[in-house]
Amino acid sequence: MANITPAVAANFIPEIWAQTALQALRANVVLAKLVTRDSDVAAFTVGDTLHIPVPGTFVANDKAAGSNVTTQVPTDSSVDLVLNKHKEVTFLIEDVAKAQANQDLMLRYLTNATIPLAEAIEGDLFALYAGFSHSVGTSGTDVAASTIRSARKQLNDSKAPKAGRFMVLSDKDEIAVLGDSTLASYFAFSQPDAVREGSSGRVYGFDLYQSQLVPVVAGTPASTKNIAGTPEFGLLGMRGLPETGNPGVEQMNMRDPESGLVLRQTVSYNPNALGVQVTLDVLYGVVELRDACAVVTLA
Repeated sequence: MANITPAVAANFIPEIWAQTALQALRANVVLAKLVTRDSDVAAFTVGDTLHIPVPGTFVANDKAAGSNVTTQVPTDSSVDLVLNKHKEVTFLIEDVAKAQANQDLMLRYLTNATIPLAEAIEGDLFALYAGFSHSVGTSGTDVAASTIRSARKQLNDSKAPKAGRFMVLSDKDEIAVLGDSTLASYFAFSQPDAVREGSSGRVYGFDLYQSQLVPVVAGTPASTKNIAGTPEFGLLGMRGLPETGNPGVEQMNMRDPESGLVLRQTVSYNPNALGVQVTLDVLYGVVELRDACAVVTLA
């Protein structure tokens, strides 16, 4: 391990903090766990472009008795994703031993530090709605059962995959759906957690999620931009950042195997503040992948 200073290094275990930070980051994202992800801890720099291959399509051919099969060579395409988002949060820990020994205190440090990173990633993914071609619902009118059915029909008409469909709702629209008279019996008998815990569960083929970061555009009336779709609608690309190897600095890139999120942690002793300085940063980019797989659900 890098020589942060012998006294500090004896108390501070960067691997524990990095793992906990990744878990906290994962816990504070919604849309980032639903979209297509491409991540790696390999070091990249801001502005690098990823060329993500997109497999081509196939057709079903008739097979005549005694004849050969028809070999297909699909035309693959690619999507360019620019790693143009570099976000960081830096904080100072004066009493390292106390923070390291107290798991609740350490979790509070890291949760508070990762929330802004999570909000930045989520905000950029939600902003993709502006490029979607399809929308349902009416601005100023809460999402209802009929709105969800309209979103389902739109995805069906677009031949979007049925697997993995989701809808991310704003606070007000989640409450509206839970209180929808059409769905009251369904929630009470088929989805009891909706009544007991306020967990919407699955409706009309969508897994419902709630997010406080659903965009709301000011106007008369204001327009809430809920998103319905499948993972193929968008792509989140994340990469590691360079590890300098400078004396007195401990750096590591880590990838969460569950969510694919990548985070770099930098730790050094700050002699001016007499404490350990911790920086958590992420490098990523977002891009729309398949327009047919997303619907703006207005409210």
